[in-house]
Amino acid sequence: MRWTVIWDYREALWSGLQLTVEITLLSIAGALLLGALLGCLRQVPGYFLGRAVLAYVEVIRNIPSVVKVFFLYFVVGLDALPAAVIGLSLHQSGYISDVLDAGFRSIPREQSEAAWACGHNRLQIFIFVLLPQVWAIVLPALASQLIEIVKNSAAAMLLGIKELTFQTQNIDVETFRGFEAATVVTLIYLGLALGIAAIMTMLERRIEWR
Repeated sequence: MRWTVIWDYREALWSGLQLTVEITLLSIAGALLLGALLGCLRQVPGYFLGRAVLAYVEVIRNIPSVVKVFFLYFVVGLDALPAAVIGLSLHQSGYISDVLDAGFRSIPREQSEAAWACGHNRLQIFIFVLLPQVWAIVLPALASQLIEIVKNSAAAMLLGIKELTFQTQNIDVETFRGFEAATVVTLIYLGLALGIAAIMTMLERRIEWR
């Protein structure tokens, strides 16, 4: 084994890490926004709206993230980076909406009834009574969904984006030192995942303290 190859390709790995972080952060933002919207829409009374959201979630969850990314790139014609970000955002939004829906269903109905009896309207109950509790409940499960985005970001390499996994493959092709490169990149991915888990744990503890 020759670990000096990591130092020789440090700039390539650094640029790959930057792209991976960029894709991950943009995808997290998109998935959270869309997933939260879908999760909230599932709580709105109405047969057709609920069925439409449920149908979207089922379709999204049963199509691999790579297929979504390929569709947006080769069929829709988006550039590589937007295709990767939007594809990953769409993919994880379905799972996030399920997490939020489970959080809403875990809150006792009596809380909404008590708020209604106190004179609050539906919007006030939803924003000030239900949503704060839901976010506190779903944070642990939400952390797992955000970590999935980190792992799925490797799909961007299939579009020629030179993120971490792409750089690993490139080092292997040029130096035949794939083990060393894969080991280091695996540790980097682990660090990113643990970082997200630590941030979500801090948020959870802060909410509990409040």
